[in-house]
Amino acid sequence: MTKYITIVMSIVLLSGCSLTPREKIVTQEVLVEKIPLNLDMPKPFTWQDFEIIVVTRDNFDDVMKELENNGKSLALFAFDKESYEALTINVTEMKRYMKEQKVIILEYKDYYENNNNKE
Repeated sequence: MTKYITIVMSIVLLSGCSLTPREKIVTQEVLVEKIPLNLDMPKPFTWQDFEIIVVTRDNFDDVMKELENNGKSLALFAFDKESYEALTINVTEMKRYMKEQKVIILEYKDYYENNNNKE
């Protein structure tokens, strides 16, 4: 008898909620109007003027005297040729990246705000 009760209980537990009818899920497409992005374009980048002084063993004393006479700092920042080339490449890559980001922002803005878009 216990064996039959165990089998019946197992069947009831395994079937769970599958015996109750399921509700049908209805999906419906609804056209939603795009919300304008209202993004301000980033403030334009303005290059600051700077001066590069090439210092060698031959002109080191002259450069230091000129800096001192002009009341400028006597601290020097030096690059070797490879580091200067790397800096130049990095600046060029930053400019390229900023231009690409500007195009992407303008495309998104056009996509969201243009009413003549084919959807």
